[in-house]
Amino acid sequence: MIAGELRTMPMHELRDKASLAIAYAAAGTPVMVFQHGDPSAVLIAPEEAERWIAIERSLSALHGLDVYPELADDTASLGAVVAGRERPNATAVRKLAREERQILDIPRTIGITEIQRRLASILTEIGEGRPTTIYSSGKFVGVFITPAEYYRLRKLSRVVSWFRTAGLELATADEAAIAEFVRRLREGASSASEAAG
Repeated sequence: MIAGELRTMPMHELRDKASLAIAYAAAGTPVMVFQHGDPSAVLIAPEEAERWIAIERSLSALHGLDVYPELADDTASLGAVVAGRERPNATAVRKLAREERQILDIPRTIGITEIQRRLASILTEIGEGRPTTIYSSGKFVGVFITPAEYYRLRKLSRVVSWFRTAGLELATADEAAIAEFVRRLREGASSASEAAG
């Protein structure tokens, strides 16, 4: 899980123990790889990458309803954002539209044995912004993303938790469920303001 514990591993250790790093990621513990003392890549499970792709799809559906949860100052204001009481400014929406979402890019696929042979060049390619999927024994076993993308998703995990607690699971919701959720919150906010007025 993106919001869970994060392990670290130097590049030379990953080269020798790629299977161990993959096992950590598969168990829900992302692994941050360091090259020359700097964070270079984060390894997550393929299921976690798919989960975030689904969450991004749900966020896109919310954008279609003029709801931009990523722009909320804090989760405390998300209710007002979804209910339509707080509106984003056009400049912030344009900036959000230009924000890179690496998790949605088409990943390059490498075999697990390539990690031992050319890890430095793989980390350079990941650093250039392209996710990389690791393939072994007939299945995908890991996905490398940049540390910047990891921290972007980690920040978004608070938004995901808010929606889950409010009754909408962004990782599994379809467009109809999202539209219904927003409609209910907006109707509730409208009824509350009419009762107060």
